[in-house]
Amino acid sequence: MSKRSKAALLAVGMALLIVSLAQAAPIGTLKQFRIPTANGNPAEITQGSDGNFWFTESHVNPPQSDNHHVGRITPSGAITEFLVCQFCFPSDIVQGPGDVLYFTKSDPGLGRITTTGTVLPDVVPPNTAANGNGVAAFGNDVYFAAFNTNSIWRYNAVSGAFTEFAIPTPGAIPYDVATAADGTVWFTEFGADKLGRLSPATGVVTEVSVGDGPNGPRGIAIATDGKAWFTRRFDNAVGFFDPATNGVTEFALAPGGGPEGIAAAADGSVWFTQSVAGNAARITSPGVITEGKRVKGSEPFGITVAANGDPWYAELSADKIATLQLR
Repeated sequence: MSKRSKAALLAVGMALLIVSLAQAAPIGTLKQFRIPTANGNPAEITQGSDGNFWFTESHVNPPQSDNHHVGRITPSGAITEFLVCQFCFPSDIVQGPGDVLYFTKSDPGLGRITTTGTVLPDVVPPNTAANGNGVAAFGNDVYFAAFNTNSIWRYNAVSGAFTEFAIPTPGAIPYDVATAADGTVWFTEFGADKLGRLSPATGVVTEVSVGDGPNGPRGIAIATDGKAWFTRRFDNAVGFFDPATNGVTEFALAPGGGPEGIAAAADGSVWFTQSVAGNAARITSPGVITEGKRVKGSEPFGITVAANGDPWYAELSADKIATLQLR
């Protein structure tokens, strides 16, 4: 059964600080690996429990194939593709419990594949056609943002039960989702220009406005200090909400950045992709930013950070997986 969440609105009297940043010199050594399927359009990427990186092939650019894949790339760059569905456009992907990766797609519910490459049956909420965007996991739970039901869904891998948490703002268009170290679930509301926070224990959803423009936040990641970082691709900015102060800080990027995906690193910084500029960049809480090499037309999208601190990201339009080696 669906569970209606209690809505609580965070105080709106917070300060919004917008800071301009200077462009830094490129860092690291860029390596790129072409995926086997032409026009596969790799979109999102995550770290698997097997030590490899797993990515979705979204097939958003023509010509499109009916065969859609999830890919695996080893740290040395060897790629294997797995046929997961027909005409389903895989989107986001996350490592879940039990060596199973979960991914969203244009079909309702969640797709699943094991780290050995076995495709499992989809899991779908009953009596609804919830289509997911972002996906995240914590413990035995997998969460995904459903834009067409304006809610966050939780799937428990042990019980098989689904729970729905309604978003208070109509037409919020939940886009991405992330989990914090304490299990709190954060998500972006692209259609409402807000961040949402879900307490799984109580089912309470709270929201906070992070801007006043027409273009809402997209990617989200939780840094080691608890700050919720987000990207604003169409406003060319990145920022964070600090739960300790209820304050929002945004950093305006140099023209032509287009920040999209974002991921937290163990050192407290976060990495994000610049889909227009064609690279990955790192930013710290004070706003110190460094960039990797730019590749024109590559359109970086999803990103993750390896245990050694190197970012790995999917180049949507280049049909490549890239990594920036920092050492």
